[in-house]
Amino acid sequence: MAKGNRVSEKKTTEGKQHGGVFHLPKTLKQKIRECARGEKANSASKVFFLWACVTEKGLKQGVKKTKGKAKKLTKQEWLTVVDEAASLGANWFVLSFGAPLAECGDIWDVCKWAQTAHGMMVGLHVKGSHLTRRDLSYIKALDLRKTRILARKGALRRIKLTGDEKESLIVWTANPQAEGERPNCQGPSRMIFVNANGELYTCGLVEGKAEYRMGHVFDRKLGGIISDLDLPHHVDEEIHYVTPECDGCPALIANYFSENL
Repeated sequence: MAKGNRVSEKKTTEGKQHGGVFHLPKTLKQKIRECARGEKANSASKVFFLWACVTEKGLKQGVKKTKGKAKKLTKQEWLTVVDEAASLGANWFVLSFGAPLAECGDIWDVCKWAQTAHGMMVGLHVKGSHLTRRDLSYIKALDLRKTRILARKGALRRIKLTGDEKESLIVWTANPQAEGERPNCQGPSRMIFVNANGELYTCGLVEGKAEYRMGHVFDRKLGGIISDLDLPHHVDEEIHYVTPECDGCPALIANYFSENL
């Protein structure tokens, strides 16, 4: 009986030893998984582009809930959005205008702040077919070294500029890639897209699609949204093709005009 007990004890001891040996790889595997997840989170938080939509009310179209009441976003709140995006690494700020530029008064202070406080490149995506003299007066008040006018290929020839303006203003194609192709872009994971209502989507291509909605700019800090791996940071391959909704996309445009930054 004593001998049998010794054998049993030996097996138990070996079992503990083997358990310790096998426990280490499991711990390592767990650490590796945690590190990998951390790398993904860090990668998702590296933002280069802020893309916002603008209406005739400037950047005040967004709404948030305050004690049960809808409240328009103020200019100061939009300045905060720019500050947050810049803190995440954003160096491009593109605004897509759904109205004449001169009618979007509040956005000019925001553009100037992006340039002076953060050194950001500002892209003014003009959806219309022309620029008025008043529009141009607002544009020329910005730092033109860090300003780009973006327009569709068909609209470029209708933008009338004087000789001096042609020298000082840089006009880029808002749709440098043919529709129907796979986007040659740097990916939505590097971009923050905000529509005119202050809603965040994966990118402009999928604006309005519920499955790609990432919340509202004041639901929480942008850093938390960008690093949240449960949110949609990529567009499904089945619909990831160039469409007019890609016009002005900074993640796409930067790949075509990066040499002229």
